Amino acid sequence: MKILNLKINQFGKLQNKEIDLKEHINIIYGKNESGKSTLLKFILGMFYGLSKNKNGKQYTDYEQYTPWVEGDFSGKIKYQLDEGKSFEVFREFKKKSPKIYNENLEEISKQFSVNATTGNRFFVDQTGVEEELFTKTIVSMQNEIKLEEKEQSSLLQKLSNLVSTGEDSVSYQKIVNKINKRQLEEIGTRKKPR
Repeated sequence: MKILNLKINQFGKLQNKEIDLKEHINIIYGKNESGKSTLLKFILGMFYGLSKNKNGKQYTDYEQYTPWVEGDFSGKIKYQLDEGKSFEVFREFKKKSPKIYNENLEEISKQFSVNATTGNRFFVDQTGVEEELFTKTIVSMQNEIKLEEKEQSSLLQKLSNLVSTGEDSVSYQKIVNKINKRQLEEIGTRKKPR
C-alpha cells in the first residue's frame, strides 16, 4: 500500500495543506512543534477515525486535534493498494464514518463493515491491518523508537540493503562472500594464482 496524496483542510494546527508523497520511504522532518506528529495522526485519523475515549490521557484524540479556529475539521487521502487499485477517502472528523471512493470516483462507502464504536472499517477490510499494527510498523514517531542494539543493527542492515540494492533482504555479507568466492575461482590467491 502506498499513500499518494494528503489534503488537510483543518486538523490540529495544520490547515490548508496538500502533500504529495513519493515512492518508497518518505521522511517528514521539521522543527519541534511544527506539526510532524500531527501529520502522522492525521493519516491515522483518515484510515481509522479519531477516538473520543480518553484511554487514561488528559484529552481524547478528537479533542486534541479539533482545530482552535472555526473551520472545516476534515481532509482527504488518496492511496493505492498493492494490487494497484486506488482509493480516495474524504473524512469530516465530526462524523463517525468517511466517504470512500474508488478510482472512478464512485462512492463505495457501504461496501465495507461498520463497527458501532469505530465506524467504517474500510481500511481494515482492505488491508487486514488494525490501527495498533499500522502504528507500530508503518509510521515511526521519534519518541516511540526504542530498539535494543541487536535490533538497531538489523534495522540499519535492512535500510542499507534497501538503499544500495532496492531490496531489504539482500545481505551485504552474502554479496561480499560471493565476490570473494568468485575472486578465488577466477584470480586465485597470492600463494596459488590461477
